[in-house]
Amino acid sequence: MRTGDNEYIKELNYKLILDTLRTSGVASRADLSRLTGLTRSTCSVICERMLMQGIIIEIGTTDSTGGRPPTLLQINNRAGAVLGLKIMEDQIAGATVDLGGNIIEKQTLPVSGSRDPELYLTQFEQFVQSLLVRHKKIYPLVPLIGIGIGISGRVSSEGVLMESSILKWRNVPLRNRLEKRFKLPVHIENDVNTFAIGEKYFGSGSEYDNFLCLSVGEGIGLGIIINGNLYNGSHHGAGEIGHTRISFADEAPQCSCGKQGCLEAFISDRALTEMYHKLAGSVVSVDQLINLAKAGDQLALDIFAHMGNYLGTAISSLINILDPQALILGGERTNAAPFFLPSLEQQIAENCIYELAKEVALIVLSPSNDDWIRGVAALAIAEFFSTHNQRRI
Repeated sequence: MRTGDNEYIKELNYKLILDTLRTSGVASRADLSRLTGLTRSTCSVICERMLMQGIIIEIGTTDSTGGRPPTLLQINNRAGAVLGLKIMEDQIAGATVDLGGNIIEKQTLPVSGSRDPELYLTQFEQFVQSLLVRHKKIYPLVPLIGIGIGISGRVSSEGVLMESSILKWRNVPLRNRLEKRFKLPVHIENDVNTFAIGEKYFGSGSEYDNFLCLSVGEGIGLGIIINGNLYNGSHHGAGEIGHTRISFADEAPQCSCGKQGCLEAFISDRALTEMYHKLAGSVVSVDQLINLAKAGDQLALDIFAHMGNYLGTAISSLINILDPQALILGGERTNAAPFFLPSLEQQIAENCIYELAKEVALIVLSPSNDDWIRGVAALAIAEFFSTHNQRRI
């Protein structure tokens, strides 16, 4: 065996133990040997190295079955942090997040010029630099190990934003540019996929191996977890349910992707407010529409019921095709869930075959940018812990 091969195997074993300890939470050296298949001596040597580096800590002992009580180990959450960022049309959300998914500090920045990627990215880089400088100044003993970025659209495995219907960007080499600029590993993914990764890593999906994350708001997106892994599809386009065409009528509304009759064109924020304007003659924001529904405005209530019908029908199709353990509904428009959830659940109950609706947990999250930030950060954390190139989470 070549020296390089030996070093590579050592590194794989190191990350295997680290990832195993991350997923198990707390474990003894004997537990790690059993879970990884590595010898106890190998586990002990690697654990001692991690203890010296401060990556893991000892937290006490557990009951012994004979002999010295085993010492329990866990990840030191403050052994490192990642910078999680979400690129949106009108703002950037950013936060430093420790290895346990705890937000250390967060900031947002309103931005302009989203149609011009160069103008936008100049502002973005200045924002990132300010966060990096601030973190190093305030938390000098918590090293930053990577940057995770969530963005709407199709992202290649090389970190190129291939296309975004919301930002109107095409073929923007984000990872290459940002790694050169900041000298840190940069991990970029579709924003709804980062939502799914975050739920698997830190949230409601942690107990499931197969689940779906559906986001509703400005756009409609889907993140898919199969056998514990993010499913991207063969061409990095999986999950674009918002652009499934549901109407072929000549008068069907136009979608942000340029086509007519997409699901998103019927139930996105813009679609809901345009429907109210068309029927009532009044221009409202989506927040005003929600307030009207709260006040009992029948048209507003009907529009949200209409949203629930379409969304519930789409979800029932997903359940029939993929048979997940759970469907997690998130995004900013879950703040209107009381108004669209009844019709959504009715459609799921009526349209799922074999009574699958009874078997699938429907989890509705409260709207929060924290969920997205932890999800984006989890992207970089997952890469740090992973023992191979697959997005193993």
